[in-house]
Amino acid sequence: MNPLRRAGAALALACAALAGCGPQPPVRIGFLGGVAAQGFNVSEDGRNGAQLAVEAINRAGGLRGRMLELVVRELPYEKAQSQAMAEALRAVRAEAMVGPFTSTQALAVLAQADAAGTLLVSPTANAPELGGRDDHFVRLNSALSDSAAAYAEVLVGRGQRRVAVAFDETNLAYSSPWLGALRTSLQARGGQVVGETGFVSGPELSYAAVVGSLLRRPADALLFIGRGADAARLAQQVRLQGSSLPMAAAEWAATESLTELGGQAVEGLLTAQPYDPSDRSARYQAFHRDYQARHGRAPGFGALGAYDAVTVLAEAMARAEKGESPKDAVLRHGPYQGLQHAIAIDRFGDSKRPLHFVVVRQGAFVNLP
Repeated sequence: MNPLRRAGAALALACAALAGCGPQPPVRIGFLGGVAAQGFNVSEDGRNGAQLAVEAINRAGGLRGRMLELVVRELPYEKAQSQAMAEALRAVRAEAMVGPFTSTQALAVLAQADAAGTLLVSPTANAPELGGRDDHFVRLNSALSDSAAAYAEVLVGRGQRRVAVAFDETNLAYSSPWLGALRTSLQARGGQVVGETGFVSGPELSYAAVVGSLLRRPADALLFIGRGADAARLAQQVRLQGSSLPMAAAEWAATESLTELGGQAVEGLLTAQPYDPSDRSARYQAFHRDYQARHGRAPGFGALGAYDAVTVLAEAMARAEKGESPKDAVLRHGPYQGLQHAIAIDRFGDSKRPLHFVVVRQGAFVNLP
């Protein structure tokens, strides 16, 4: 049996408990994502991965004989205001949702989710304010501070102690604490952030000006905190302005946009992903083949994370007792088997993922030696 079908069958634990003989309405799972102004983005990747998971579960019989339905709502990344997010939440009419994918959007919608009793399972959002709380938010990503500390260790280990940073101000809930954690972690290892330049992602952004500001600093390396498309354009400007400094990008940028738009400029760039792109397990390889066949490109961390988020929700809801909320079911029935590793969720809905450092080689992400 195909490993994904076998995984889907494992989620359909209660098919035999189908009540009644007529068709039943589908189980609605929401998807709350973001739309980027340019370039492929994590949310688009996530929507594709979530849809594959829903289809696999439905092929295996659904949940207690009911099919899953993915109800998608997407907003521009800059539309993170509470009102816009609340309207999207109400439009879905689901007890549980995959997303949001940015910390800023997650923080904008969390109060409404708590009030409505709607569970949010985010594959990627990991601002400090989203962890350690008894709320309706489940974080499948590791804490942001853990990621930044890991970057500091790798950079210093490569002799890059002085780092100049450009960071996206449209997702400050993520980029600001990430930069702060990097600064603290570098200092603890004898390094330092020697320059910080904020930018607002969008059509008016002057990548040349941002890079010019960074290159005036006495840096051993440059680091970008932003989307893959922006990191790619910044890297191109670094090379156009004649610098050969090594470059790195926070894990947010590790998408197809980085390699497709960056071209030769991003060769050798260091980044990280919350999954292992070289994983040869049957489960992951089946997912990779299905995604590649459907979309003509390899899946990124957004796809894998969203697939795992649907898996967590579906398995928890299949095992839920009568009257048990999705939140209580998710917290009670773990750990869950993800595509690459077991997913353990604590009482606050927080989880961890291994971080894998990669470099860009010939347009692909290759594990750091």
